[in-house]
This record gives sequence, structure tokens and C-alpha cells, in this order.
Amino acid sequence: MKTMLIYLDSKYPFTESMPSNLCDLDATEARRLIGERKLSSVDLVEACIARIEAVNPKINAVVTTAYDRARVEAKAADEAIAQGKPLGLLHGMPILVKDLNRTEGIRTTFGSPLFKDNVPTSDDPLVARLRKHGAIILGKTNTPEFGTGSNTKNRVFGTSCNPFNTKLTPGGSSGGSGAALAANMAPLATGSDSGASIRNPAAFNGIAGIRPSPGLIANPERSHGLSTNGVEGPLGRTVADVTLLLAAMAEYDPRDMMSRPIDPSIFLTLKPVDVAGLRVGISEDLGFAPIDKVVRETFRRKMETISGAFALCEDSGTSMKGAEEAYMGVRALHLLSGNSARYREHGKDLDKNLVWNIEDALNKTPTQYAEAVAEQTRIHREFQSVFEKYDVLITPACNVLPFEHTTLFPATIEGRPAAHYCEWFSILYGISLIGHPAISLPAGLDPQGTPFGIQVVGSRNGDHRLLEVARALEALLASTPETQRPKADL
Repeated sequence: MKTMLIYLDSKYPFTESMPSNLCDLDATEARRLIGERKLSSVDLVEACIARIEAVNPKINAVVTTAYDRARVEAKAADEAIAQGKPLGLLHGMPILVKDLNRTEGIRTTFGSPLFKDNVPTSDDPLVARLRKHGAIILGKTNTPEFGTGSNTKNRVFGTSCNPFNTKLTPGGSSGGSGAALAANMAPLATGSDSGASIRNPAAFNGIAGIRPSPGLIANPERSHGLSTNGVEGPLGRTVADVTLLLAAMAEYDPRDMMSRPIDPSIFLTLKPVDVAGLRVGISEDLGFAPIDKVVRETFRRKMETISGAFALCEDSGTSMKGAEEAYMGVRALHLLSGNSARYREHGKDLDKNLVWNIEDALNKTPTQYAEAVAEQTRIHREFQSVFEKYDVLITPACNVLPFEHTTLFPATIEGRPAAHYCEWFSILYGISLIGHPAISLPAGLDPQGTPFGIQVVGSRNGDHRLLEVARALEALLASTPETQRPKADL
């Protein structure tokens, strides 16, 4: 259904064909209309607030709201346009921020009872960057305690649900952001990804999300400076939306040991890619990851649907043997650097899953850590040969289908007991281990009627090219009912 939106205020003497709900607009379209005075930030913010109030009680994706402040900032954004002031990339755009990022004047709990009443007096660097570009913080999205987990639940706000089936998990740890975007509660949302935490909720919720190369989005507060773990990144409903937010998030900061000089404006221009010229490598399991049979079969069906469009599409023969042991060591170092002091002070007051992860890390020997880092280095070097033959590598974006949120993690995988908590997202953490950029794209539905995603991996530091290819793949996927992006019935 379409409606004509007419501005009664003389500052906006325009008409524009709009969706009946402005919150359903893609971010890039909404930003264009705001800049052309065909959409007011006030109206967009109000539409998003109405959607959150209507849908969030059943999904529990947004856990803290900042409506009053958002309304004031939206009005100021509209006035700035009327006065002809310079506009930022996200001028007047409402955005949801994962509850791991400090937000000045807006409660930030990190999903932990230890911070349930915490209201920061300053923004963290990423949030400050978003505000500089004109973004309006509408609220905070749910996350596991301190982001440790890929099933979004905590003891402060409870469990987030999948908009396609509220008995199932939206994934995590950016599950609140993923679910909110799938329900069109806001046009954009932030996430972070150590092992799977952007790509997994993107896949489970039928949206897009990129894990950028470590250092592209500078984070001078990272506790483990030289690590491929712990990157921040954008989620959106389309590749264009993800790219817009990435352009606002990317920045060089010498205080971040992984950061490198970057001109974020390059992401504002994506060249067209002809899929007929693409060389595509496929891997169902990266040569090490256990993948449920239903996921393998679904992935094969999706790829068979689109494979004929490429110049080359074949099994890549990729093997990341040893990635499990390497990742668990690298992950343990990352966890300890950020949580060891907290564990010593609060111990058993922390979430049981977080405690298990920390204690598992404490039980590793120095030799195990050294071997993990050495294995990570070997796997990274060998993986570079993939891009001597292929433009991108495509894998499933999940080892399992979305599962019941009452279960912390799947008890079985490939028909046998799961070896440990992280095993069920190993197809994603394998790529985290080597630090390549990877984007999760929606590719239709799985056999249980929930979204199915594919992971598209780019060359080292090839984020810009990856996004160009991803946009072409998105259009290809949208061309057939089998692989087009699903939408939740709200």
C-alpha cells in the first residue's frame, strides 16, 4: 500500500510516494528523502517509535529507549536542513545501538546486572562518530552479558525472540539489533562480532551484516589490541544500507593497534559488478566445521539456483583444518583480556555461560596459547591461495537452523552431541580467526520457514570490493523466489 505524504509545514512543500509506514523505508532511501526535504526526521522517528511500541513487546529486541531525546534531535535535524546547514552521512536518521556501546545519558548495561542502572556521562568513540554524522540514537538493543554468546538473553532484560518465530532465537550476540531490523523498528543498527555476532543474527533474521576487516572501524578501547576478534560493524536490511553505515563507522585511529589509514568516503561509491564475470568458490564447511545435514542440503539448493549466473562456481576445496583449536585459543586470550579482572572481582555473580568461558580460558596452558597463535598464522597464510583463483568464497552463514531460545546452544550437531558451546557457529568463527571481511546475505527461507543466510568472504582488507560483489549477489538472489530476502509477518 502506498500513500502520499504531504508536509503541512511550509518548510517542506513537497509530496512523495511513500510506504504506508515510514519505518519500512530502507536507510539509503530514507536518507535521500531527508536530504531532499521530502521526508522529515521527526516523521521518521515517530514511525519507528510507533513500530517499536507495537512489535517490541513480543520480540524484546529494544531494551532501553531514548524517545524524548530522539524527538528533540529529530526536530533540530529538520531545522538544520531548512537553514541550509551541512549534513552528515546519517543526518536525521534514527539508529539503534547495541547495548555494549556506551551512550551518553542513555542507560548502558552491557547485558549485566552489575551495570543495570549505569548511565554513562560520555559516548564511546563509535557512538560519538555516529552522532558526528548526524545519527539519532533511538534506543539500545539486547545482547548477552558482555556480548559472550550467540543466543541473545541476559538476566537484566530477558530473552530476545526471532520475528519469524518467537519461540526461536534471533542469534547473537547482536541478536537484538538483528531482530529489530527484521521487524523494521529502525533503518539501521550497530553490532559487534568476535566469532559470529554480526553474521549469525543477520542470517537468522533475514538481513545483511558485515564483519569488516579488523581495524577498519577503529576501536581504541579494545582490551586486546592485536587480535582479529572483537570488531564492530553495521547491520541493515540491504547491502546499500550496510555500506552507508560502514562509511559513517569507519575511521583511522592510531590508538587502535589494528587501525590503518582509510578514506571512508570510498564506501559511498560502489561500482557495478557483472555477476557473469565472477569466479566463485564454494565451501560447505571450510574443511573443518560440523554442519547439520539440513543446512548442507539447503545451502546446495540455494547455490544451485544461482550458480549458473557466474563465470565459474565450484567447490573450492578449502581446508582450515586446525581452526577449532586455534580459534578457541585466540578467543580465550580475547576473553581474558577483557574479563579477567571482572572475574576476579565478581566471580560467580557473572552469567554462568560467561564464567564457563572465562574458566575454560584460565585452564589453558601457555603452550596451548602459543600453539593456537602459531596455528592461526599458518591457516591465514594458506587461506590466501583461495583468492588466487576466486573473487569471493561463499559458505553457509550458519552450522544449524535457528533453534529454541530456551536452549543456550544446540545440544547436537551433525547428529552427535555438541563438543562445546562455540561449535555450532564454527563456519563463521573460522573466518574471524583469519581476519578476512565477510558479509552475511539473506538467501530465502530454510525448511522450517525461518531465514537462511549465506556468508560471502572477501580478500584480505578487501572490504570495498566485497561490498561491490555483495550488492550484485543481492540483486541476483532477489531475482528468484527460492533465494529472495524473506520478510517477517509483523
